Amino acid sequence: LSAQIIGISTAFLTSGGIISLSYAAVPILRATPSDISLPHIDSLFSSGSHVFPQLATLAASAFGFLAYHAPPGTDARMFYLAGTVGTIGIAPFTVLVMKDTNMTLREIETQEERLGKKGIEKAGGEKKIKDLMATFQYMNYVRGAIIAVGAGLGLAGALMD
Repeated sequence: LSAQIIGISTAFLTSGGIISLSYAAVPILRATPSDISLPHIDSLFSSGSHVFPQLATLAASAFGFLAYHAPPGTDARMFYLAGTVGTIGIAPFTVLVMKDTNMTLREIETQEERLGKKGIEKAGGEKKIKDLMATFQYMNYVRGAIIAVGAGLGLAGALMD
C-alpha cells in the first residue's frame, strides 16, 4: 500500500508541477521582454532539472517495485510496468525532444548576458525567442501529460491489485 501511495501521488504531483509551469510561469515570461525573461527561463530550467527527474525516478521505482511483487501474468503487473515506463518516460523525452530548444534558449541567455540587447538581436530577435519559449511551453505540456499517463496506468494497476 505504501508503494502504491508513493508511486501514484508522486507521479500525479510531478505531472501537475510540470504542467503548471507551462500554464502559469511560461506565459508570464513570454509576455515579458526577453532581456528580463531569459534569466528566469534559465532559472526555471535549472530548478526543474533538480526536482522533476528525481520525483519521476521515485514514482517509477515505486511502480517497478509493485510490478515485481505483483503475480506474474496479471493485469496489475502489466499496468504497473506501463506506469513505470510512463513515469520515467519524461527523461528520454526531455533529452531527445526538448534538449535543443532548451539549449538554444540557454545559449541566447548567455549571449544576452555578454552583449546585452545586441545578443538578443544576434540570436534572431524577440520573435524568435518568444517562438522558442512557446515551443518549450508546448513540449513541457506534453512532458507533463506523459507522466500523467504513467500515473494513471499505475493507478489502474493499483485498482486491479
